[in-house]
Amino acid sequence: MKWTLIPVGLICGAVAVHAWLRPHYSDEQIVARAELIVIGRVRDGSIVFLPRKVSEGWEHHAELLISEVLKGHAPSNAMVVSIHYGLQPVVKGWGTVTDGRVGITNYPKGVVEVTDWGNSVRPGWPTPGDIRTNHIWLLRRVQKAINFDSDWIGVYDPEDIQPVERREQLLRYLK
Repeated sequence: MKWTLIPVGLICGAVAVHAWLRPHYSDEQIVARAELIVIGRVRDGSIVFLPRKVSEGWEHHAELLISEVLKGHAPSNAMVVSIHYGLQPVVKGWGTVTDGRVGITNYPKGVVEVTDWGNSVRPGWPTPGDIRTNHIWLLRRVQKAINFDSDWIGVYDPEDIQPVERREQLLRYLK
């Protein structure tokens, strides 16, 4: 019997990989691309999971209660926004690896964070705090040739949700 050695790279190269490294965007970029920038909070219990009809993908919709508009025009003091594919609302804390510790259990009751599950290279990091409290929401619509999401206005990247303490830093880029 004759054995033939096959390079491992050839075998591994045949496997389809659906992964991406999410790029990081600067404050200037996130402010410029946002159609609407508001300070608001997600109404408790309003998050709805929406699977897509295609083979993969999903999004969540949530009611955003708006306390202040920083850019653009909000239709009212409340609106439904999309938390698009790759960002995942997590209730009661991520609990595995967020800040280097494993098994974090001291989350406040019912805390809701948004974790980046769309980044396949490094672990998902949650938004800075409970989105049921006020945050800066940099909302936009993305039109892609291949898009598993609806065309609803919403957040697509982790940078699209910022703590209120960053308000002055972000307002510098409004023109």
